[in-house]
Order: sequence, then C-alpha cells, then structure tokens
Amino acid sequence: MTAWVGQHNVEGKRIPFGFVGCTLPHFTKDDYGPESHGFVENSYHRGLTPQEFFFHAMGGREGLIDTAVKTSETGHIQRRLVKAMEDIMVKYDSTVRNSLGDVIQFLYGEDGMDAVWIELQILDSLKMKKSGFDNVYRYELDDENWKPTYMLPEHVDDLKTNREFRNVFEAEAEKLEADRLQLGTEITTTVDNTWPMPVNLKRLIWNAQNTFKIDLRSPSDMHPMEIVEAIYKLQERLKVVPGDDAISIEAQKNATLFFNILLHSTFASKRVLKEYRLTKESFE
Repeated sequence: MTAWVGQHNVEGKRIPFGFVGCTLPHFTKDDYGPESHGFVENSYHRGLTPQEFFFHAMGGREGLIDTAVKTSETGHIQRRLVKAMEDIMVKYDSTVRNSLGDVIQFLYGEDGMDAVWIELQILDSLKMKKSGFDNVYRYELDDENWKPTYMLPEHVDDLKTNREFRNVFEAEAEKLEADRLQLGTEITTTVDNTWPMPVNLKRLIWNAQNTFKIDLRSPSDMHPMEIVEAIYKLQERLKVVPGDDAISIEAQKNATLFFNILLHSTFASKRVLKEYRLTKESFE
C-alpha cells in the first residue's frame, strides 16, 4: 500500500511478451527489465504509471477468472464426493461400510480417532536433559538421606527395603527412557514436541485436582505400586484391534504405541505422587 505494489504474475510467471519481443509497445524489443515485465515500483499511495496499471489489470483479471472457474469446479467436485460418500457410515464393529455392507475401512480413519476430539499435547520427556529426566521419573533409592515429602513414610520404607519394588521402579524408568529414545529416533523425528492426541491427559489431571480439592503441600496416600499396576491394567483395556493372531497383536501394538508412550510419561508413578499429589480417590 505505501512502499511498492511489487511483481505481478500471469500463470505463475512474469508478464509475458504480448507483442513481438515486448510486453507493450511502449517498451523496446527484447527488454527483460523489471519494469517491462510487470514489476510495479510505485505504491497505491503514490499512484501507478499507465504501464504499471495495465500490468496490474492483467494480474487482477487472472485472479477474477481463477475465482470464477474454481468456484464451479470445486462445487462440482464437492457434490460428486458427497454423492459418492453419503451412504458410508461407521458400524458397530468399528468398520466403515457403505449401504451394500462393503468394507471401506477396517477402522475409521485407519486409527479410530475422531478428529473433533484430537488436540495438541506436549510430550514432556522428549526435550528433557538427563538430569531433568532423572529428577522427574527416577526415585533416589540409593540415597541414604532420601526422605521425600510427597509419600507416606511407610511407603518410602517399602521402596527402600523391598527388592521387588526396586526392580519394578527401575524397570519403569528404563521403559520411559526407551520410550523417549523411540520417540526421538523413530516417531517424532522433527524438533516439535507437541503432537495431536485423542485424550487430553493433563486436563483430566487438572479436573481431578480441582474436583477433589488436592492440596499440593500434603503427601499422597497412594503406594507407587498401585499406580504402576493401575496404568498397566488401563493399557490392557485400550483395545483398538481385537484378535489373538500375530497380525492383530502387531496391529494393536502399532495403533496404541504413541498414546501409550504419552500415558506412561504422564502417569509415571513419581509424577503422580510428587507433581500431581493425587489421592487414591482422585487417581481413580
């Protein structure tokens, strides 16, 4: 508006020659300079020269024609798509079928997720440094002076004395570390750590904290083993592809892998106790 209008285009190129060797008779033959090929150095504020105005009109006309043509074409394409897909619906076995019962997709959208409910969520563990990761996910079981305020004393004693419990929580931390490596090397290879997911886990936690009036200064009454077992059972319930054959098992694993990684990293036992301070009731 106030600097310059800039380059005008026709069919994605600069203004082509309309006469023999020139765009307009006002220019010399074989003039390939910016001015003769549609570059407008004036602004709307200063006003365009006659040649610039002519090129401006050429670019504008193409825009008008494009709009008129695209309207009819896209309208027709949309109508054909609607007519082709109006009998398609998701059946009770999760398949997408037409009115004849032919299978269009074995699972809606190939992942069973409703796009209406999908929203961006942060993969917390992905951008953590080793020290930050250990602080969030690992218990300091080897530290003799370890007396966390987020757990009941008897639960702390359990973790320190019971070898089985130690093995479980070491395995949990190793699984989270392996998940983080898989995320970074195979799944989310871009720098972005926010990805679309079907359930907003952080909002569920926030709602539970508010509903049950969680005091973030008092320790949780949950035993860490309860959290690990509950998340394992929840993961078992998350069935997308039913069946016990090898292909179904692999398809089920692939379909739920990404969400399970998010589930484990969000509901890691130490986070539930230290960060969210959820009670048994609110966790349930």
